[in-house]
Amino acid sequence: MKKFIMFLMTAILAVMACVGFTACGGGEDKQYVDTKTKNITVGITNAAPMNYKNSDGKWVGFDTDLTITVFNALGYNVLFKEIEWSNKYIELESGTIDCIWNGFTANSSDKNSNGEVVARSELVNFSINYMINEQCVVRNKNVAFTDENSFAGKTIAFETGSSGAAGVGYIEEDYPEIVFNKKGMVSQSKALQEVNGGTADFAVVDKSIAENAVLGYSNIEIVEFDYFELEYYAIGFKKNADGAALRDKVNVLLDAFYEIGYLEELCTKYNIEYTRVQQAFVGVE
Repeated sequence: MKKFIMFLMTAILAVMACVGFTACGGGEDKQYVDTKTKNITVGITNAAPMNYKNSDGKWVGFDTDLTITVFNALGYNVLFKEIEWSNKYIELESGTIDCIWNGFTANSSDKNSNGEVVARSELVNFSINYMINEQCVVRNKNVAFTDENSFAGKTIAFETGSSGAAGVGYIEEDYPEIVFNKKGMVSQSKALQEVNGGTADFAVVDKSIAENAVLGYSNIEIVEFDYFELEYYAIGFKKNADGAALRDKVNVLLDAFYEIGYLEELCTKYNIEYTRVQQAFVGVE
């Protein structure tokens, strides 16, 4: 009970502090700290343990719980919209979603509207980082793996527009002599289903998601392939003044909830290694 009271007090103080800081909203604070009469739409994909539906069809998960906690404290009712990851920027810019909060890697790149590859930070206003992740390779248990040469002639699945897709591209660039087939899917869950069903040999996906998936699928496992760099999960807001203002308010709460151990509690709840959160607030440009 004491911890719960401390949690609530910290959240309230964080919101009050955010309202008081001109840097949080540039004089436009009122629109973000109303009572819960305003909705906010969050773009997600179905990928356990970050966002997924339980047996009652309700959205749950690490990101789901954290999203609701943060935005409720800011006076919002949260609406979740399942999106195709490759369309995330279109959804954000068109206003069908207000932010992207779904294991979104900040230190990565994507194509802009002109087809140029740019840092994701040029396309969205990123929050501070709240989790460390990395890509990994998952194999069908009937397919042997020793090193990158094992990819030759095989099919690698990935989520289109994701860091996994970028990772497959890096493998292709670094080992041009190794020819393999690429299979883009609408989600990481679909990519893992392809491997489990044998219609793909490997998948490159977030390790946080893969560790959860191997508990539910009988035909897949994560392989040892020390190739990918560390990634930092953050929340993507619109690349404008309103997006920056909302980001700054969310940052205050993320920091407060991290300090009191709420993120650690969520990691325990959803069986995510807490070590990946301990250095979560390293800035990424």
